[in-house]
Amino acid sequence: MVLRRHLPSPSTLFVFEVAARHSNFSKAADELNITQPAVSHAVASLEKHIGEKLFIRSGPNLALTEAGKKLSRVTTRAFHSIEDVLDEIEGRDDTREVVMLSISSGMATHWLMPRYSSFREEFPNTDLQFQLLPGSVGGPLHNCDLGLRVAVGDDARKLGGWFAPERVLAIGAPGYVRERGSFDEPASPHTLINLPDHWFGWPEFASEAGRRVPATWNQLSFSDYSVVLQAALSGQGLALGWTSVVSRLVIDGMLVSASDKVILTDRSYHLVSSSQRAIRPVVELVRDWLIAEMEQEERALASMLG
Repeated sequence: MVLRRHLPSPSTLFVFEVAARHSNFSKAADELNITQPAVSHAVASLEKHIGEKLFIRSGPNLALTEAGKKLSRVTTRAFHSIEDVLDEIEGRDDTREVVMLSISSGMATHWLMPRYSSFREEFPNTDLQFQLLPGSVGGPLHNCDLGLRVAVGDDARKLGGWFAPERVLAIGAPGYVRERGSFDEPASPHTLINLPDHWFGWPEFASEAGRRVPATWNQLSFSDYSVVLQAALSGQGLALGWTSVVSRLVIDGMLVSASDKVILTDRSYHLVSSSQRAIRPVVELVRDWLIAEMEQEERALASMLG
């Protein structure tokens, strides 16, 4: 290692860092549990080796030279970084597992977080990490254990890990719908909250519902579905709700249906595992728990929506 050529001994850096921090050899000796002459000798050896004075000595007090200030700044940062890593290693609980999920930001915010305390009770020694997608879920899983992905037709039947059908409805905050009316029978012009570039938007929903979106209605767009839902929750307009994300919001009455039309597409959502990672037992358990949670809500939605 090149650094070794610049040091008479690695320990001299430790001694220098403490002496520079205290500006006193005696206090440095107390911290290091060595003698004051040993501190003085180590610093002198380092100065001789690098060919630069590091301290200006004036009785018991010390002042750093410019070279000493430079070296002090670097050693302090480096030793703090090393200390942080050692603390992390010593504090790490090897019994804990980490499961990495690739899901939409909307699902993480509005479906998973409300039941996170239940997850913690079920998996007290498992931590979740997230790769969040702002809109539609799709694509390969990169460095993730599980991902929610959409499938169509034969692919859906072969994929496994069934999570939920793709069911879409118009939703809004209860107060907003009471004041403005439904999508089917509006009492006043609506604001439609959009997720741009999604394959299914308000024009497609209106066509399925046998309606036309009036040109006088306002439009509000967000590229992140979690923000779309937050805008609907705060009463800013109507949004399209995918029940794979909004099931709990609908069941709890935080968002209500704003149209008699409920669209069931030929697509479905699946919790799939990465082909690049070994499927650990905890990953299977987490997957099964997520699916079981959704199954309960699917039963409640079936009775509510038909």
